[in-house]
Amino acid sequence: MQAMRASRCLFLSILLSVLPALLKAQAHQSVGLVLSGGGAKGIAHIGLIQALEDNDIPIDYITGTSMGAIVGGLYACGYTPAEMMELINSDYFGYLSAGKADPAFTYYFSKGSPSPQMFAMSVGGRDSTARSKIFNPQSLISPMPMSFGFMQIFSAYGAQCGGNFDRLFVPFRCVASDVAQKRKKVMGAGDLGESIRASMSFPLIFQATEIDGQVLYDGGIYDNFPVGVMQTEFAPSVIIGSDVSAPSDGPANSYFQQLDLLVSRAQSYEVPPEAGIKVRIDVSNFGLLDWDRADAIYRAGYRRGIEMMDSIKTRIPTRADSTARRLRRAVFKSGTPALRFDSVNVEGATKRQNEYIKYLFHPAKGTDTIGIDRARLAFYRALSSGKMSYLRPRAHVNNDSAGLFTLDLKALVKSNFSVGAGAYITSSNNSYLYLRGGYSSLSFSSVSTDIEAWIGQSYMAGALTGRLDIASTLPSALVLNAVASRRKYYEDEELFFRDNEPAFVTAHEYFAKLAWAMAAGRSGCVDIGLGGGKLRNTFYSPGHQGGYREGRHHVDFALGQAYAAYRSSTLDNINYPLSGSSLNASFAAVLGKATCGQAGADGRGTDKHMAWLQLDAHWRNYISLGRHWVLGTEARALLSNRPLPGSYEASVSSAPAYSPTPASTNTFNPAFRANSFLAATVVPVYKFNSSLSARFSASVFAPLRGIREGDGGTARFGRCFDSTEFFGELNLVYALPFGNIAGYCNYSSSPGKFHGGISFGIYLPAPSFL
Repeated sequence: MQAMRASRCLFLSILLSVLPALLKAQAHQSVGLVLSGGGAKGIAHIGLIQALEDNDIPIDYITGTSMGAIVGGLYACGYTPAEMMELINSDYFGYLSAGKADPAFTYYFSKGSPSPQMFAMSVGGRDSTARSKIFNPQSLISPMPMSFGFMQIFSAYGAQCGGNFDRLFVPFRCVASDVAQKRKKVMGAGDLGESIRASMSFPLIFQATEIDGQVLYDGGIYDNFPVGVMQTEFAPSVIIGSDVSAPSDGPANSYFQQLDLLVSRAQSYEVPPEAGIKVRIDVSNFGLLDWDRADAIYRAGYRRGIEMMDSIKTRIPTRADSTARRLRRAVFKSGTPALRFDSVNVEGATKRQNEYIKYLFHPAKGTDTIGIDRARLAFYRALSSGKMSYLRPRAHVNNDSAGLFTLDLKALVKSNFSVGAGAYITSSNNSYLYLRGGYSSLSFSSVSTDIEAWIGQSYMAGALTGRLDIASTLPSALVLNAVASRRKYYEDEELFFRDNEPAFVTAHEYFAKLAWAMAAGRSGCVDIGLGGGKLRNTFYSPGHQGGYREGRHHVDFALGQAYAAYRSSTLDNINYPLSGSSLNASFAAVLGKATCGQAGADGRGTDKHMAWLQLDAHWRNYISLGRHWVLGTEARALLSNRPLPGSYEASVSSAPAYSPTPASTNTFNPAFRANSFLAATVVPVYKFNSSLSARFSASVFAPLRGIREGDGGTARFGRCFDSTEFFGELNLVYALPFGNIAGYCNYSSSPGKFHGGISFGIYLPAPSFL
């Protein structure tokens, strides 16, 4: 009995002696989280982090590659999983990832006029890009929106930690690839935003990042699952490795997937059993670019984290109290400086160009600093001109001003000379080739000129545009437009659907306009101007029996106008939009005369002096109803007291036409022409993905007073709203970065026929006089 008591005492003595050591070891158990790359699939990491936090699993260190670097970097900066999801689901992040300028920040006044241009290139001239030694490799996705976005998100935290990633809310490392040296580069200090951006700079898709003279690409080339980096840099007690790297189901059809197969190397995605535990998240049913499925990907990561939680808890008995974590995060964020600038430096372009770009970043009236929101507006205003080949912002703490930053901008400006080309190729007779040559400078008093040509069988046009920007408090410009165009309608297109209608019409326009243009806020422009021109329509009279030269009549208009117009647009596609809105409204006072007659006949024909007022407004709006559905609404109102010029044929052939879709311009339909009308369109759209969509346009056209044929071929106005027409069109559209491929089938209530066809390119004719 005494021997047994002695043994128990010895056991208790040993236990009491080692228990403090065991408790101490347990209390100091550290956990490192490793996040793999994987594009949009990496959103699943956020779900896993949420599962870990919900179960009080500590995260003491974090390493990541590519998308894993973005998620890891955000968490290291104190973002909660909910805040990360809010960022990734935002429209702003969507535009950053696509390399597109957010329409909400685009400066409409600085944008060039829309055109059917599909390809453009700078030629000759003074190009700062050619002269500069600034690193600027080409990429499929523009790097400029992302450069500003990463600076905005990460710069304040980089300043807070003094460029030492160990001093973030969670110590952090990311991995990039130095392809010149054929090795990975571990980023643990320096510019936080640039380091993370380098880690996700996938070759050809995103522009490589230059840091300290090294050209860095996506870290996944050499180390897509940085377990070794975690062990070397932090040596935690336990590693949790989150792997989303498996290939997607199905063939690699996208450019991103194909390049991923070409660039990525065979790598280990294992966590040594003695080092920790691997969480393999099955996201094979998602693609690398499925950003619009962020919530579903997040849920996949959260579910897998919960499934693995028993194993994780068994391996990691240490717990991180949620209240303490929230308090520590709040304390860290309280020390994050606001991103405000008291100075701006610009280099890379000419002296005058640098001065102009710097001027755009001037402080608001009554202040001497620039907040991040104002800096973002100025940055996008610089991009809106289309002149920037490269504009990289970097923020660093200004040691001379407590808590303020200096904004450094490296700028490359395109050549003043450029050429462009486009086309609209269709199965109807409305095809054309588009060519453009232009000159455009960038300065306080910028000058731009464009010569454009539309060359087609039924449509030909030439346009000359000149613009002189005026340095003033309210951005303004003097704009000159001169246009000559000719449009033909052929008999075999069934242009007129009644036996007594003209069978062949050719419309000519020759005019010039001079306008004073002014910015109307960030998203609009106001034009006030004068114009003059000659419009001529030729057509066959009813029942002619001769050839194309016999029986041809014409109506000529010699007109002048004074007008005011407002225009704005955030549409993402001018022909088949899926988002955004536009408004074009104008008021004009028109004065002139109409001359009706027959070609070849003696005399000039009959003259009629005309004067009228005209109000024209066209509104379009497209809103998202979820991942797959978009609803578009369009409306147009044309109100005027325009008189009839003479005969019915002359009146109906010269009346404004309502054409709600590009394909509807192929036919000349008198039922959809009137001097005044109201029209509305509803466009439900189903998106299969970001490129392929099906849409149905349902339009109602109501002439205020339709043009009717009177006795002896004269024209008269009908009763108010005495007829209503319907037009419907079904489209299947594939949107390419440079144009659209579309199939269409449409129906109009008059003459009650279906038409169908296919088209490729962008449909946008030259401006018209009225």
